[in-house]
Amino acid sequence: MRIFTKLHERIFNASLITILSCFMLTACSGEDGKDGIAGAKGENGIDGKDGKDGKDAKEVNVDSLAKVLHEEIAATLWDSLYAEPYVDTVYKILFDNAYGTSWMDSTRQALIDSLNQANYDSLYKKLYDSVYTDIYTKNAIRTLDAFVWTSKENIYGAFANQYPLMYKDFVANDGSNYPMPLSVMIRNTCESGNAKVPCRWKKVMLKSWIEGFTDTASVTGIVNPDTSTVLAPTFKFNNKALLALTAPQSAQFQIRVYALENDQEILFYSSSKATKIYPMQINGGELVGIANPQFWKAVWVTPGMDSINTILNELKGELPDSTVKIYQKYAEDESVPYSSRRVAKAIFNILHKRGIHYVQNNGAGTTAQKINYPIEVLRSRDGLCIETTMLFASILEALGMQALIVEIPGHAFVGWRVEKDSKILDFMETTMLGNPDATADQANLSAQLKYADEVEDGHFDSGESRVIDISKAREFGVLPNDIP
Repeated sequence: MRIFTKLHERIFNASLITILSCFMLTACSGEDGKDGIAGAKGENGIDGKDGKDGKDAKEVNVDSLAKVLHEEIAATLWDSLYAEPYVDTVYKILFDNAYGTSWMDSTRQALIDSLNQANYDSLYKKLYDSVYTDIYTKNAIRTLDAFVWTSKENIYGAFANQYPLMYKDFVANDGSNYPMPLSVMIRNTCESGNAKVPCRWKKVMLKSWIEGFTDTASVTGIVNPDTSTVLAPTFKFNNKALLALTAPQSAQFQIRVYALENDQEILFYSSSKATKIYPMQINGGELVGIANPQFWKAVWVTPGMDSINTILNELKGELPDSTVKIYQKYAEDESVPYSSRRVAKAIFNILHKRGIHYVQNNGAGTTAQKINYPIEVLRSRDGLCIETTMLFASILEALGMQALIVEIPGHAFVGWRVEKDSKILDFMETTMLGNPDATADQANLSAQLKYADEVEDGHFDSGESRVIDISKAREFGVLPNDIP
């Protein structure tokens, strides 16, 4: 198929004559063939004995020749190339026209001889890579554009690695897809009804990262003609970097979008977006409408923390026959619920010996409150009610008991199911760990009375108070944060 008009041919031919004349007689720039064919100039400077027909030529300056080809020819051919779906065919036609035109008969062989002396195959490849690649990549991305669709202004370290689950299938008020913490809208503007411009689907890739805080996350997708798609990468945040933060830090999402063509990544969109990253201890405010919001406190319940094994070993010394029984009956007890309470009281005694001080606060687990992790409470021996509750719940979960966090207005305490999957609950007031005269029985009774008061006042029904079932949170997919 011939794509050149007569006008294109005349311009192309005239341009190529200029190029070849310059190329055959001497260098296209510089003296003595410095930027052209080495050795092509002889005694008379045209086709002298020292370089007749270019036989002493060693190498053609490919960059210079490619530049001329690109400037003189590519612009003239662009309209034709724009509408040609097979750029390989365009390139072949270009060379067929060049080497098949009658006016070249007198000079063609001399040119070929010179090119052969200069390693024709290598030269062709370099020219092909230089000119063809430029045209090809422009053609590959000419119908694509992109822009940032969603970007989280505040990233809370406590939930950063939970975002894929937290915002799964999340939609905005207008019903649009609203993935977090970052997404990009990619459009293929090609109009299928335009016969002059080939139109097809495009495979694209989004890459993004936050320097110092995440790896490079990537996701691929397909965008059909005259449509758009939203891509959202899944980030893996570095918990050590998050834990090292003592104050919010400004950062940038780095965003790159590529067309994937013939195993090439062709960049067509590059941007950055500002964000602020908060320490892992901050109970950050997340968007209204996330699924099961009561489950997300479970990230602070960390049964895999370093000191758990030490506590579990101590626990054996507090129980009959130095044996820890979970949802099993001790011989001394009348039922499994009593044995479960025995285990919980033994945990209280171990933590009580550590002298953990209660630090009073006015809002248990409220938004923007700092909540230290259990390992930090053990190290500092200080804790808010929500922090000592998380510590106690972490030990219960490590043992295999179904731990509960009870949040009532301005306060929190720990609970557990007395038997596996039982609807009957039991509780412990963890703030009494800081009272040197308190006993486990007193702490147990105090928590039971608080719970009974909330039930009587209807606060659990109204939503003022709530019970967070850690085992249910785990079933939903909420994982404990990895805290060293």
